[in-house]
Amino acid sequence: MPTSRATALREALEEALDGQPVRLTPRQHGTRVTAAAPEPADWDRWRRVIAVLQSADDWGSSSGGGAPEIWAEIKDEVSP
Repeated sequence: MPTSRATALREALEEALDGQPVRLTPRQHGTRVTAAAPEPADWDRWRRVIAVLQSADDWGSSSGGGAPEIWAEIKDEVSP
């Protein structure tokens, strides 16, 4: 079975984050991938993370729950 774009993105992001857990969440029109954001001063990790995020249809960060998170979305694909 082929790897979905969302699964491939999750795996690449986990690698860029040195094994930190990354979550897949089905959305109405795709899949969201989320993880805790790297430390602000960790430029090497941020460089790797941004390179991975650029393969997504949309991406960004938020800190609504108090802890900064990065997210990416793959449109029109819902991962199991």
